[in-house]
Amino acid sequence: MKKMQNIYPVITIIIGLILSISYFLFIKSNVEDKTWDTATNFVTTILSIVIGAMISIIIYQYQKESENQQKLTEMRRNLEAELSDINRVLSSGEAITVDGLAFLTTYIQPIIVDECAKSGLFLARDVENLLHVSRKIKFYNVQVNYFLAILTNSDNKQFIFLLRNCNRNMETSRLSIIQDISQIQNQLKLTLSDSINSK
Repeated sequence: MKKMQNIYPVITIIIGLILSISYFLFIKSNVEDKTWDTATNFVTTILSIVIGAMISIIIYQYQKESENQQKLTEMRRNLEAELSDINRVLSSGEAITVDGLAFLTTYIQPIIVDECAKSGLFLARDVENLLHVSRKIKFYNVQVNYFLAILTNSDNKQFIFLLRNCNRNMETSRLSIIQDISQIQNQLKLTLSDSINSK
């Protein structure tokens, strides 16, 4: 698609040249010799403006696409690093055990994920997937806060029920985030680090 966009200015230049030359020949065949210099100057000026404008458009588009490509490459590299870290934490982070239930109490921030989603450099499908995983990560952080709040109220008669419900929700979210990261990795062809957290 980007290659096709580069053809449009070239086509415009050709059309502009054809129109300018046609106009030039038309004037040549219809003017008297004494007005030939004026006609020549006029056509030359128009032709120069058209060619200059088209060349400027081509250069601008090339520079813009080059900058976007560099920015996209950098964002993909940062995205790989952040998703690797999040995946590592959620897969091998050290959990605490309460009443026989394991809780991974960690806060994760989708900073680069959000930046990529807002950058305008990714396809709509990829943006949607990035927003989904970002929302799930933020909800996981809310659940961590909820778990800590439950612990401070262990005298509550429903403590065990709340604890188990919270554990189920946190595990569901954790596994869902890991699955979403794997999907994003495959769709964007990212290379994630497979190292694990040191314990």
